[in-house]
Amino acid sequence: METELRQLQLKSLEILDIMDAICRQHDIKYSLCGGTVVGAHLYKGFLPWDDDIDVMMTREHYNRFLQLAPQCLPEGFSIVNYNTSELGSRLKISFTKIINDNTTFIEQGDFIYGVFIDITVYDKVPETKWKQKLLLFLYKRSQTVNMGRLPGKSLKNMFRNILLSTILSNHRAYMRFFQRVVEHFGKKPGKYTWRELFGAYYFSNMIPFRPSVFEHYTTIEFEGRQFMIVRDFIEYLQVRYNRTDFREPKEKQVPHHIQMVDFNLPYREYMKKKGIPLPKEYKS
Repeated sequence: METELRQLQLKSLEILDIMDAICRQHDIKYSLCGGTVVGAHLYKGFLPWDDDIDVMMTREHYNRFLQLAPQCLPEGFSIVNYNTSELGSRLKISFTKIINDNTTFIEQGDFIYGVFIDITVYDKVPETKWKQKLLLFLYKRSQTVNMGRLPGKSLKNMFRNILLSTILSNHRAYMRFFQRVVEHFGKKPGKYTWRELFGAYYFSNMIPFRPSVFEHYTTIEFEGRQFMIVRDFIEYLQVRYNRTDFREPKEKQVPHHIQMVDFNLPYREYMKKKGIPLPKEYKS
């Protein structure tokens, strides 16, 4: 009998299959990323303890995918990010999730949605000093917005919480503003590197990748299928994790996201049963 974790992996894999088909049909480039690349490299599939799938795209392909996905996704699957839904803004995520609406997944921290895969975007960051400093400043503010208020009465936390109650109170508005600035700088960047400005809040720096890393793609075996990956994925891993050995010690071989999962209960129904207000897009 399959374990719950393995069932979760296979449910996530179904979403990746759907995303892959859309991308191939419309010539959209993507790459497995993060721990999913490590799993493909070491195990030709999931890391045995992994509980999610991570994908990355450059801005051009990411925007094209988000434009096409709502019409191309099968019924029962949806796109969630700060631009498309109140749920995305409520979750304070700056990347995109493709969610299976007919399931319930509760992440550590009591975040509720369906079984998912994550898609992050890499942007061109010019090597011009003042542009880098401005983007770094705006990036740090985006992390403040995503992480929300912090407890404690230190001056730093008090000032932070005042900002979140005033000029940084609208998560969606700030992230859209930040995106416009990033895209404007990326149109004619001159010399540039690729950086993950819209990643998860705990990924707390802008690690630069040389341009060629995202220029060439190939495929790699993952769970008996072939999925897209950047050709220089070993370089990508070495830069991202700042090491050459990607095996994890025993104490780190644990799932990082799952708190509870139900493969047969739509998360909207779960939220209704628990008296949790639904996002606006689900109230009609």
